[in-house]
Amino acid sequence: MTNLCSTCKKPKANFTCGACNDSVCKSCGHFMGPESFSFLRKVPKELSHSVYCNPCYDSGVSAEFLRYEETMEKAREVIIFSKDETKKTGHLKRKELPYKVEDCEDKDESILRLAFFAAEDGFNCLLDVHVTHRKIIVGSHKKTIFSATATPIQIDPSEVREY
Repeated sequence: MTNLCSTCKKPKANFTCGACNDSVCKSCGHFMGPESFSFLRKVPKELSHSVYCNPCYDSGVSAEFLRYEETMEKAREVIIFSKDETKKTGHLKRKELPYKVEDCEDKDESILRLAFFAAEDGFNCLLDVHVTHRKIIVGSHKKTIFSATATPIQIDPSEVREY
């Protein structure tokens, strides 16, 4: 017995929708890699599958993926001030608890993850960004892992003092 695609009804549906368990062929399936929602603090179970049929993708995943991409665009616009720039930002109030990310592959990714958290929570600036790294050596393989912290705030860009 061959599996029929739940969308186009063609035989040889080699994949299964992670949400509804229907069979789906390669041309009808929507494939999501593990990096699709990797910046979310906690990926909801309904977004953690690798294959979706058209109805499941349209009803739940597409709107969430669009929201994720919009948040990523906002994250790229977040204003960043390092810990060394306190002369410019010393007068700004730091009311929120700092964000922290660990075990990132590179420095830019760790800062972008902090900015994503800030954008997700409605902030447009990160203060006191501090990135640290540590080297991990396994046999002859060397790897650098980055961690970062920052305090989020909402500011008017004109509030920043130039020195």
